[in-house]
Amino acid sequence: MPGAAPLSNLVNLGDLVQRDADLKAIALIDCHDDANPRDYTHGDLDAAANAVARGLIARGGKRGDRIAILAANRAAYLMAYLGTMRAGMVSVPVNFKLPRDTVEYVMRDAGVSMVFADAERLSLCPADLPVVNFDCSGNDGFDAFLDPGPFDVVRPAPDEIAMFLYTSGSTGRPKGVPLTHAGQLWAMVARARNGRGWEQQRFMVAAPLFHMNGLASAKFALAAHASFVLMPQFRAVPFIRALARHRCTFITSVPTMMALMAQETEALAQHDLSSVTRVSMGSAPSLRP
Repeated sequence: MPGAAPLSNLVNLGDLVQRDADLKAIALIDCHDDANPRDYTHGDLDAAANAVARGLIARGGKRGDRIAILAANRAAYLMAYLGTMRAGMVSVPVNFKLPRDTVEYVMRDAGVSMVFADAERLSLCPADLPVVNFDCSGNDGFDAFLDPGPFDVVRPAPDEIAMFLYTSGSTGRPKGVPLTHAGQLWAMVARARNGRGWEQQRFMVAAPLFHMNGLASAKFALAAHASFVLMPQFRAVPFIRALARHRCTFITSVPTMMALMAQETEALAQHDLSSVTRVSMGSAPSLRP
């Protein structure tokens, strides 16, 4: 990647910034408020992740602590996710579509000590766990939690766990999968080798960040010094509209999303999607047997 350090130099999964590249370049377009999308630069996300890491430590967090995230897609979700790992703690994205008792089971099983959540999911959080509310402007809110300033990113030990992702529980209770910094960074380096000019791409991410599909795409876009559009959830017409509005070049998806999008023939005819040059699908079969 011209002007950027190779991805192989990365050591902490929460620190994906190419600091010798342009930190004022757009990294994320957050469509949490569809009518008023907000741009974040690579420098903005770097500073915010540091502020999360400092905030965790200021609240007594220690290396190895498990920190849950229970929220729809939004910029603050990624800030919390990245900052947790920068501090040497373990990020636990939780599927908020699970029943309340299963959400609690996941958090107990992972040994979670604190939760980042949005207002809509607060009722799913176990009552005895401290919660930082993404949507609150008071002392319990995300902005009050942040502690801006520089931070020395933790250098993980070999095979140190970065995050837990849980299975859907289709064959019983969800099962936690520990994922290491080194393993996830290796996967990004391998992906980068399969193409060129990644920094010119603008990804579309609408799959939930508690799932590997959306989460991996968002992390890769940051590490490759590209940009991406983040939608709170997939809805076909807003998805099509955002692709055109933000001139996305790379769609990341699951097959169901593309099938639903293809049914919206009127919206497809009304919007210019000529910027899209690549479509990636995963996590499920693309064709019915």
